[in-house]
Amino acid sequence: MTDFKRTRQHFHLPEGMIYLDGNSLGPLPKAAVERARRTMEAEWGELLIGGWNEAGWMALPARLGDRIGRLIGAPAGTTVVGDTLSIKVYQALAAALELNPGRRLVLSDTGNFPTDLYMANGLLRTLGKDHQLKLVEPQDVAAAITREIAR
Repeated sequence: MTDFKRTRQHFHLPEGMIYLDGNSLGPLPKAAVERARRTMEAEWGELLIGGWNEAGWMALPARLGDRIGRLIGAPAGTTVVGDTLSIKVYQALAAALELNPGRRLVLSDTGNFPTDLYMANGLLRTLGKDHQLKLVEPQDVAAAITREIAR
């Protein structure tokens, strides 16, 4: 069983606060401040662009992905850390539309996170090729998937 009192000591949290917000970086790990300082001085400051290879920055998305993969039961090499979820939504939609240039309809449900819908609308406006975003109720998504949907 987790010793929450001991675990809490590793984080900077205002006295008396219980912090459960899932849409943030979370509470600051106390060790992160020193680690960030060392990274900036020794890796960024001394290695400059060489940090991508010498400090292993290029491999970090896969290394961190493997660590997360172990938590979720994914095989090594199948999970990668990337940009924010909103950026990934944008990239996935752009790729689907490029792979299927004849399909101009993007489907989402009305319960989708607002930022994801903003990203979809922004992409479709940027493309300017008569693309449309179709919103349906969550329970109606399966029935709304047709050959016109870019996927």
